[in-house]
Amino acid sequence: MIGQGNTQPATEQENKQAQIILQNVEGYLADEEAYALVVQKIQEGGDDPAVMIGSIVGQLLHAQMVSAKEAGVEFSRDILIAVAAEVVNAIIEVAMNEGLINVQEEGQLDQIQGDAMIAAVDAYMTLGDDGVDKESAGQFTRGVMEGNMDSPQAQQGMIGNMVGGGI
Repeated sequence: MIGQGNTQPATEQENKQAQIILQNVEGYLADEEAYALVVQKIQEGGDDPAVMIGSIVGQLLHAQMVSAKEAGVEFSRDILIAVAAEVVNAIIEVAMNEGLINVQEEGQLDQIQGDAMIAAVDAYMTLGDDGVDKESAGQFTRGVMEGNMDSPQAQQGMIGNMVGGGI
């Protein structure tokens, strides 16, 4: 079950892989045209920018995984949720800096983060990845909706389930 003690710390290799993905995304956001495109997409999200933020994150991570695979590198799927959370926060920061999100209280930020994570998993899974268990991805979504994914330990436990529980 998600978040019930099935946590495994990331290996040194997984930490390196996560850093590579995060650096690539950071580089993407540093590009003025890409940044402007992200802002435009968030604006298209209407009254609920969290869904568009999640969609952007899912697409960015999927592109990273596909690019790596095409280059002959296989990134561990165990790192995806932790990386997605970092990228969600980075995109939320973009939205806040651009005045697209105005967070009045901590609970509001938590809600945006949770909704964006659900949308990120949905977008990623819609694009497809044979290395991820679809049933466990659904469990993650339900866990977020029920408030069971608030801790890093719960997220890491879910990661193990999505990829079959082992490295």
